[in-house]
Amino acid sequence: MSQNKYLFVALLIVLSLVSADVAMSIELSNTNNKHNLSSTATHGGPHAASVASGGTDQICIFCHTPHSATPESTLWSRPDPSTTTFPLYNSPLVIAGTYPGSSGTEIISEYTDNGSVLYPSGASRLCLSCHDGVTAIGILNDGTWIAMTEDYVTNDTTVIDLSKSHPISFIYDTPVLTAINNLRPGDTYQLPQNLTVFTPLDGENKMQCTTCHDPHEDTRADTGYDLLPFWRHKGSGTSYEDVCNACHIGGAPPFSGTNHNSAVL
Repeated sequence: MSQNKYLFVALLIVLSLVSADVAMSIELSNTNNKHNLSSTATHGGPHAASVASGGTDQICIFCHTPHSATPESTLWSRPDPSTTTFPLYNSPLVIAGTYPGSSGTEIISEYTDNGSVLYPSGASRLCLSCHDGVTAIGILNDGTWIAMTEDYVTNDTTVIDLSKSHPISFIYDTPVLTAINNLRPGDTYQLPQNLTVFTPLDGENKMQCTTCHDPHEDTRADTGYDLLPFWRHKGSGTSYEDVCNACHIGGAPPFSGTNHNSAVL
C-alpha cells in the first residue's frame, strides 16, 4: 500500500472517531439539550412558553444578541447575576491563586473580595447568571422578558454552590502550580495538558466552569458512567476521569452526582 493510501486510511479512521464523538453529545439545536430553552424544547427543564404567549422558538436569544451586547463575552445578552456575594470554596485544604494587586501568591480559601477583584469572573460569572437560583431565566440584559412555561424567578436550574464546587476564577499558571504542589505534599498537579480532552483556561489563565464544561454540548446522555452535564470528554470508558486527569496526576478524585462533590479534592 502506498504512503498516500496509508494517509487516506488514517484520515478515515480519525474522521470516524470524530463522528462517533460528536454523536455522543446532544447538540444545542436538539430539543432535548437542557440549554435549549426555546418553546420547542422537549426536556423536562425550564423552557419558553409558546410564541403566541410571549415566549420564543429561538435558541440563542437567551444568552446572545447581535446588537447592544454586554462586554463580558461574545455578543452576551444576559444580566449580571442577581446574587451579589458568592461563597468561596469551603475546605480545610487550600488552593493557591494570584490576583491583580496581590503581593504574590495568596490562598483562595482565605481570599476576600475587597472590591478590586470580581469574583467569580469570566465565563463562570456568565454561568451564574442562570445558575445562582435567583436571576430569572427569561430576563435579558436590555430588560426584555421572555415568557416561560412557569414563573422561573428563582428558576428550576441546578443551583451551583461555590462553597462545595471545584474552585473557579483563579489564575492557574506555573507559579500557582508550584505553590499548590508545595502546599499539598503527597499530591501532584500539572497545568492542563489538553491531550486526551480539551480543558481550556480562559484568556487570563484562569480556571473557569468552561474548563470542564462545554455549555453548548450536553454529554449527560452518554452511558456507562455517571457524568456531570455538559462535561468535556471524548466518549471513552475513562473519559469522565480524563477531564480531571488533565490537572490531577495519579487519578481523579471520586466525584459523584451533579454537585461537584469536592470534599476530597
